[in-house]
Amino acid sequence: MSAFDRVREGGFSALDIALMESLRVIWPASSAAALHLAGLNSWAVGKGHSCFKPELLDDWPDGQDSALHAQLRAGTWPQAGFIGEASSALPIIVESNRSWLRRYWRHEREVETALLQRAQPAPVTSNAAEIARALDEFLPASDAAQTDWQRVAAAMSLRAPLSVICGGPGTGKTHTALRLLALHLRLSDKPLRMALAAPTGKAAQRLAESVQAGLDALPLSAEERDALPSAAKTLHRLLGFRPQSVSPLRDADYPLDLDVLIVDECSMVDLPLMAKLLRALKPECRLILLGDPDQLPAVENGAVLATVAASNGNNAFSASACNWLADAKVARLDPIGEQTSVGDCVVRLERAHRFAGESGIARLVGAIRRGDEDAVFDALASSADIRWSEQALAFDTAQARDAARAHWAGLAAADSPQAALAQLGRYRILCAVREGPQGVAGLNQAIGSLLHGASSAPLHVSGRPILVSSNEHALGLYNGDVGILLAEHAGGSLRAWFTRRDGGLLRVLPTQLPAHESAYAMTVHKAQGSEFDVVELVLPQLPHPLITREWLYTAASRARRKLHVHASREVIRAALPLRTRRINGLDFSEERT
Repeated sequence: MSAFDRVREGGFSALDIALMESLRVIWPASSAAALHLAGLNSWAVGKGHSCFKPELLDDWPDGQDSALHAQLRAGTWPQAGFIGEASSALPIIVESNRSWLRRYWRHEREVETALLQRAQPAPVTSNAAEIARALDEFLPASDAAQTDWQRVAAAMSLRAPLSVICGGPGTGKTHTALRLLALHLRLSDKPLRMALAAPTGKAAQRLAESVQAGLDALPLSAEERDALPSAAKTLHRLLGFRPQSVSPLRDADYPLDLDVLIVDECSMVDLPLMAKLLRALKPECRLILLGDPDQLPAVENGAVLATVAASNGNNAFSASACNWLADAKVARLDPIGEQTSVGDCVVRLERAHRFAGESGIARLVGAIRRGDEDAVFDALASSADIRWSEQALAFDTAQARDAARAHWAGLAAADSPQAALAQLGRYRILCAVREGPQGVAGLNQAIGSLLHGASSAPLHVSGRPILVSSNEHALGLYNGDVGILLAEHAGGSLRAWFTRRDGGLLRVLPTQLPAHESAYAMTVHKAQGSEFDVVELVLPQLPHPLITREWLYTAASRARRKLHVHASREVIRAALPLRTRRINGLDFSEERT
């Protein structure tokens, strides 16, 4: 058996091996070691990384290709006709103890270059007094004894075409973003074309709802109010992706006609999508990125927001940025010795506003983010808004069955589709895995059987919540959209109802629906970008590699008022030290330019 054949027994997927086979055909003299390196790059991409580093071999199956892996760990990289430096235009790039599939190397350099250029301070038409006056109007200082980071974020967005506003749940990212839009509108000497976007339909809808809900509190003229964006789009719709195509309509040759763009939930934006977004923006367009870098990263490759946020993890700014803030009477901060231009554009909001007082959910989320095991279990055991059980979620008692029927049967009895959708958005069961009795499939089947007597196949029955799992552009339905089956009126025919991006209702015949499943329970990944009044969080009975600190943090922060946790102490304890790693080669130091 050849060295190349042996890798089939390792950790490679069919896609990884297909790449290796293609390179072997084009470069038949290539060594098994070189082909193996190509496979490792494809394998790393499949794991969510944008490049390969030898440290990733810690995750490789034990005993496989140990000799080659030892060479890679020692910094000895194999040579082949398809491996070269960045300037070589070859399929595999090797640089600085990393290697890339060329496409991902190009995406990283695009993102670096675009963000570094946008991070450079730009001329401001308003003087310091005008900026201070507008800030006082839209974001009056809340506490003179503490730095108001919302005001800092708004002011810094005027300094450069790039602004990155980070923060945990309830810290006021969208609250700040709305006032930031009003600030730019008030200080501009021309009409501004503005837009709101997010990576998913649910996140876009929440962003638009937050902006609309906050408009009444702003001292705006009717003309200014009309100029603010009233809806949000998914990034795919904004960029004009066509069905079955990876290339959007909007690019450097046909850019978006925008002056200001706010993108929410940026932790969910993968590297290729971020590269395409930046490519489609005019150089003068101000880009404001919102997100929580401690959440789960995008399902696809890269962790752009987390990498950008890491360039300024503690709100430390350069002398020029601190002078800017002092001139605008925003804050007096002590500068650090050196800070990158991208780091100067990053502001982390630190004070949670969503949760009242010492909310147990807020304490739990903070403890998970720090990895503080004692504080995590203290919050779980002693918080009025958290109910923790080490028992699995089951419907094996009359009381549990009656409670489930009372909740879910209320959907079918709702007065209107709007009321049913609102009720659906207040409670959700979130799971870590899809399969098994404590997974999405098992719980959806159990609840469906309890309510409708369905043993397996999904039924078109009134009151059944559904989750769309594929895109149907003609209907305006996309992967991740949640709706409900409900009769149009008493005695009427069944329809599927969804909330449109503009807040209206979308009505679809059940037979027209794209691929979908029940949504009594859903994965935390699918719920990312959503919030619910009450979350029933269900973990498997044994530790699972998917359940990391970032997963727990994201899951717990979906709850606004009540959190019910079904998980053993062992599973939670095992998750806290596990981190969701995303290796990349992004470098925002000025030397890159």
